[in-house]
Parts: sequence; structure tokens; C-alpha cells
Amino acid sequence: MSKDSTNNLIFRNFLTSDYPSTKATAFTPDIIPHYGNRLKRHLLIKEYPQFISLPVQPNETNYVYIRGKSTSDVEPGAKTAVVLRAAPSELILWPQVWNKVKPTGPGPLVVKSSAPDEVVACVTPFRLKPPNMGGVNYALIATQSLLNILPPPPEARLRDTLPHPPADAKNWKEFADFLNNDTSTVYYNVVVADPKAPIISVSTRLRVFDDGTEPLKFHIGIENSIMPEGTLFSLSSATGTIYMVKSRLVDHAGIHVDLEPGFDDIITLNIFPGPKEIIDTFAWVSLQISIIQPPSESARSIPVENTLLLGALNVVFHDEATTNFCHASHASNQLKTYFNTANAESTATATAAQGESVTTQNASPSSFDATGWWFRNNLGDTKHFPRPAGFQCGSPDIQPIGIRIRPDVQTILGGSNAGTDWSAANQIQLHQGEPNFIYLRGNCTTGSDYTVQARLFCIPSKVALSPYLYPNYPVLDPESHDKPVAAYRTITSTSNNSFNVLDTPFDILNPQPLEYEDHHCLVAEVRHISDSVPDPDWPHEDVSSFDSATALGEWLRYTPTVCWRNIGFIPGGGAQVILTTGVEIPDKFSPTKQWVLEAEAHNAPIGSSWLLHTIPFQGYPTLEKPIGFELSTITNPNMTQGCGFSGLPPGGYKFWAILEWYSNNTQHPGDMSLHLHLHSATSTAGPNLIETAHKILPKEAENWPWSVGIHHPGVENKGDQKKTHIGYLGPRYKNAGLNPSILIGPTPIYTYGTDTWI
Repeated sequence: MSKDSTNNLIFRNFLTSDYPSTKATAFTPDIIPHYGNRLKRHLLIKEYPQFISLPVQPNETNYVYIRGKSTSDVEPGAKTAVVLRAAPSELILWPQVWNKVKPTGPGPLVVKSSAPDEVVACVTPFRLKPPNMGGVNYALIATQSLLNILPPPPEARLRDTLPHPPADAKNWKEFADFLNNDTSTVYYNVVVADPKAPIISVSTRLRVFDDGTEPLKFHIGIENSIMPEGTLFSLSSATGTIYMVKSRLVDHAGIHVDLEPGFDDIITLNIFPGPKEIIDTFAWVSLQISIIQPPSESARSIPVENTLLLGALNVVFHDEATTNFCHASHASNQLKTYFNTANAESTATATAAQGESVTTQNASPSSFDATGWWFRNNLGDTKHFPRPAGFQCGSPDIQPIGIRIRPDVQTILGGSNAGTDWSAANQIQLHQGEPNFIYLRGNCTTGSDYTVQARLFCIPSKVALSPYLYPNYPVLDPESHDKPVAAYRTITSTSNNSFNVLDTPFDILNPQPLEYEDHHCLVAEVRHISDSVPDPDWPHEDVSSFDSATALGEWLRYTPTVCWRNIGFIPGGGAQVILTTGVEIPDKFSPTKQWVLEAEAHNAPIGSSWLLHTIPFQGYPTLEKPIGFELSTITNPNMTQGCGFSGLPPGGYKFWAILEWYSNNTQHPGDMSLHLHLHSATSTAGPNLIETAHKILPKEAENWPWSVGIHHPGVENKGDQKKTHIGYLGPRYKNAGLNPSILIGPTPIYTYGTDTWI
């Protein structure tokens, strides 16, 4: 591929520059299938001058690696997203052959360039598991895209922000334009074959897309490199339209054919090595198709040279790659790990006899120890997988804690309580008409800033066998009013073999009853995100559906990053109106700033009640006393009630404010409205004391809860957090959390924001 200013990388269409090639040659050495081998980055770079691909094994996971070369004008640190697609082989890889194919997991891979003209490689492979196609191989298509400096917003997946694949080509001229002008895509349509096989037979599909009505003239040819002179070949199609009798393989062998628009057939190429011939490693045969372009008006004949290559299927012979292919299998790689571990254990035994301590891992070919994040299915589980057969839907790492936020979650769920099931001990169930807070926790074998992203589904059991339907039942984060977004939580493990409790809960707000069922199924999953794989597949995206509960159980037993918990459901009751809004306090405000969150009702029925609670956004801590007020009876149709808070962490603070209204058998008036205001309260001294306030809090505000965070410099008992600020001149508090209110009226306040529900 030629250098282009719109790309950071150069993908080659062929290994060497002495053979004329284009994208249609479909022979790139930079897409590298390598079955079950985990290749190192330095090996991929070191072997850049070599073709190192292995055969693709059907019905098995094949690791596919990507490498390339930075352009001469690339900016150091530039990032490129690479997407891989796999489609059943076609001789002409029209865009419509592959542009609707789901990208191969784990997701877009990100390659970082550090210098111009530098060979780069992604050590994380794509994972391809093709079905057995009965002699038809899979073509691989890689597409690169420049990455913006700024990451996509949290609710957007990287894969959804990348450019779309090219549009369908309506005829060969549009396809030619794509071949000539696109510099982001590279093709791999290659079969790695055994040179000792008596016959090599490969098949591919040939389709002609054209919006015209006249037949098109094609040249179908056979090219080769260093093939023995005694090699024979034959070519045929299922319909007999394309046919070449068994002949000697010579340079530029081929035929002309006229094919109608809409032509669709399977072509088979047979290669017959001579009985005494030796096919050298890296010899190749290429089945190619070219369009014979219409001549100009002055031309009297159509020269063969006046052709444009549209596609190819390539056969590369590699003795070592095929004879010893079994050594690249997953089982072989597991055995290598096993024997390496056994040797390490022998060394450990000998070393221990000398009084030294050595730690080794336990492994076996039929089981494995989880690396990275892993969930438990039962309290006694270790990192060893698969889990014992049996109960898989009571994971203690999904922890519902009830309908109110607790500031002591890290204590009750982590540390010495990691081995207890707090939810089971407290008989927590989901409540209709209420928020229901669920925390996730789990183990991580890896430190060094190992980051995982988590999500939670609340599904009916009827879809349990169909993970592809789980995204229809995500636990949501309220954005504002009726614009919910899927909830994601992120945690970074900083030490090996750590136990972690996610800081921010999921909130199942007002769950609805399920038809014919008395419980909900909570399914949690995590994925490891990194610079090279910022948008990997979720575990549920690697499977489609299961034909039995046993098969589902096996998936849970073998998948460390998924866990399940069934939870009871209490219908009825709860709030009749639940209102949510986001509150953001910018980082320009000091932790000493005094804030008031005030709920205001208009025409609310006396005898009804309301409560206010909050949930911090992802990445923001829960305060020692959560912001809000408890369930309170409305005694005035135009009542106001609120809470005050101070001591927020520096750097700003964001939270969801959730206002719940309970009718208590009163009539919901049609003209009732509810409002939520964010105010700042003036201090007891300063210029604002003589200014006209926007509003005065009612005298009842002195009874409103007042929450003080640990970051307030006036908190005396800070524990291990910070030193007490000796000589601090502002308000002082004995402890963080609930304190006597300082909102002793009449207190002037200044409004920063309001949300209204009618």
C-alpha cells in the first residue's frame, strides 16, 4: 500500500516490491493467522521481512496478528484502530462480500506509532473461529482508522465511532475506484498448504455484481512462483461455465470468459505436484481474475494487457507450517505451559531443600488458573477453573445492599468480609417502586494498573439461554428524565491477587414484575480494557445461545469474567413517582463551600410523602453521610424540604439526585409539580452578608440534615485521611458525616440550577 496522509500505517499487499501487487492481490503478509500461538511483539517485528502465517483451523480459535509500518510523516504517539473481518472466500472481494460482516473479536485493536518508518505490531491478537466450510477458506480483511486525540464519550463504544466500511459496489468500475482510491483496507485471501500432499484442492466463490445488462469479459489466470516444472493443475466450476483441463502449470496460464451480471458459481483449483517433485517452502500459486477493459474507439482489438486485476486466491506451500501444525494448537501450548510449570515445580522443590522460597502456579491441560479478574460462583471458590458442577446462580460477588446507599460498603463487602455473603445474610430482595443498589466485587490476579469495565443485566429467566438478548435488559444509569444510558463501572487493580469492591453501585430503579416468575436473574460481566484493546468484546458477545441449562452452566463454570445471582422480588408498594436528575459541581469550588439541595412541591396532596437520595457518578466517592433526606410526610401543598452538604472532594463532584413521591392512598392531582434546586448558602461573614439573596430558606431548614465530607478542613477527627488544620477559622465539626445543621434561618441562598417535573 502506498503512503497516504490519511493513515498512520502502511499495510503491504505483497511481501516484496519486485512483484506488482494491489489490494486485489489479496496476499498481505501483515495479517498473520497463527492458530494457538501467543506471539511476542519483537518476533512479529523481527520477522517483518518474512511470510509467517499458519493455516487457519476450522472450529478452533485462531489467533490473528496485525503488523505494519508507520508512515514517514507520522506523529510520535499517533494511534490507529484496526478492525478485522472474516468472510468465506470469494475470488473477488467486493465490499458487499464483507462490509456487513460482524468484526472479529476482541474488538478494534489500537496500534501506537512512536517514530516514522517504524515497524509496529499489536501483541494482542484477533480471535477467529470459523466453521468448517468443506474446502472453502476464509478471507480476512483489515481496515485501519485514525484515532482522535480525545476518547469517545463514556456511553459510546469505540467501535461505533469508527468510519463505516465502504458501500456496496454496483459494478466493476465502482469496485475499481475502491481498489485505486482506498488506502485503509488490505486483503488476505490465502491458503497455507502442505507441499507433500498428492493433490491440493481449493475452492472459492465467484460472483459478478453489475447494474448493466451485457456480459462482461474476464481473464481468469494462474500465476506461480518457484513451482516445480512437473506440476499440473485443473480448474472447474460447479456449473461448468469455467473449465480448464488438467495441464502443466506454466507462467500466465489462463482463459477468457464472458460472464453475465449476477453470475454466481463455485470455482475449484486442483494442483497436482509431480510424484518426484519437491515443492520448496514459500512456493505459491495464485488464481486471479481480471476484467478485460473495453478498448478505446480507435482500438481494433482487445489486448490481454488491457486488464485490471479484481481479485485472487493464493496458495502458499510451507512444509514446516503444515507438518508441525499440531505444535501450534491450543492443547500443545497448554502442554508446554504444563511442562514448563512442572519443571518450575521441580526447581522449586530443589530450591526449597536449600532453604529458599519459590512461588509456582498450578496448571494442567484440562483446567486453568484465571489470570486477571475473576468472579466466584460460591464463597469457597479459588482462581482455579472450571468451577465444580452444580449451583451456578448464587454468586457472592453480586451484592445487592437494599434500597438505600451505605457509606460503609467497603467494610461490609471487602476486607475481612470478603468471605461473607452480606446480601444473603440480610435477605436482600429487589423492591418495586424503589431504587435497588447492587455492588460488584471480585478478585484480580494482576496488578500494574489492570483495568476492568463491568456491566450488569437484570434478565427474566426465559432469556437465560440466549446471551445475545442480555443487552435488551441492561441496568441503566439515568441521564436526565427519560434519557437513560447503559450503566458501566470501571475499577483498576493496583496489586496482584487483590480483592476489590467497585466504588459505585448499579441502581435497578423501580424493577417491574415478571410474568410467571418470582425472581430476577442478575448477570454481571467484566472485560479488561487497555491502550491496545480499548473496546474489547464483552463475554456475552463471544457466544450466541445455548440449547440447554447444562450448556449455560458450563459457560459459567469456564468463564471467570461472568457471574450470576438470582434474587427475589417484592412487588407493589414503593414510590408512585420517581424523578431523577444529574448534578455537577465544578472543580472551581472549595471543599468549604456550603451547598443546599432543596425539593419543592406545588399542589402536592397533604398526607403524601417524599424522600431524596443521591448516587455518585462513576469515579466519585460516596460521602460519609449520603446527601438527601429520609421519607417525610408532606404537610403543606407547597412544601419545601432539603438537605445541606459541604466538604466535597477537590476536583468537583457529580451525582444523581433521585426524588421519590409516595401517594399514601391520596389522589394524585393533575396540576401537581415537583422541583429540585441546587443552592449555595452564604457563610456567616463576608460580602454576601450585605447582598440581597435570591432566596431565603425557611426556618424549618435548621432541622434539615447536614452532611459534611472528610475533605472539609474543619473536620477534627479525620482518622487516616488528613491532618487536622490547626487554627482553621471556619466552621468546625467533630466528625465527618451527619452534623448539626448550620442552616439556621433566615439563611440567604443563591440558586445554581433547577429541574422541574410537571
